[in-house]
Amino acid sequence: MSPLSTVTAAALFAAAGVAGAQTANQAPPTQMQTNPDAASSPHQRQATGTAGTEASPTTATGANPSDASSPHQHAAMKGATQADLDAARTEGATPATFVKTAAQDGLTEVALAKVAETKSSNSDIKQFAQKMEHDHGQANAQLMQIAKTKGLMVPAELDAKHRAMVTAMSNKSGADFDAAYSEHMAKAHAKAVALFQAAAQSDDKDLAAFANKTLPTLQEHQQMANNLERESGSKRSANAQPSNPRER
Repeated sequence: MSPLSTVTAAALFAAAGVAGAQTANQAPPTQMQTNPDAASSPHQRQATGTAGTEASPTTATGANPSDASSPHQHAAMKGATQADLDAARTEGATPATFVKTAAQDGLTEVALAKVAETKSSNSDIKQFAQKMEHDHGQANAQLMQIAKTKGLMVPAELDAKHRAMVTAMSNKSGADFDAAYSEHMAKAHAKAVALFQAAAQSDDKDLAAFANKTLPTLQEHQQMANNLERESGSKRSANAQPSNPRER
């Protein structure tokens, strides 16, 4: 064999050896295209980028209260329960009970409004409180006038339960007060709407007329309170975030 042929043959053998080594080091196509969802552990799923795609139905739909993703959502779930609404409807169905409950609630709204006007620095809450004081003060006067013509007892001051409520609210300040007041207003007005809706069906035409007349105002209050609750909850959540990005 000539020297040129010998060199050529050696080059061919070297090329074949490199190609064989590359083929041996390549992973089989099935391994290269493995489905990430088939990862057998949470750590493997996280490594393949599929973590978080296996949310349970309750988490995805938000049906489970414990799965609420923000403090605001948890706070919103503290509102009036079905039992609260049912109790309000029961109280609204009886004239004497309706008068007593509506009067106590109205007096409490006015008392808490005065506290909010002093304690809160939030302009929206102050304006809302001023509206509560005016609207509920007016409704209380109308209810008292109707009740007197029927010989029904109307509370003139807060009972022990409602006084304690006002005192507890007065002990709060800043963002804590705003959040607590807004949350209470949202819950209280949900119950008030249920109370007045039941009274609107009363056999007592005067009280039914009063309830029907007052309902739109209470529903407006409820919407306003819900908005304030969302805003104050969002602010409190934002303030609770760590200032150092590394702490998040």
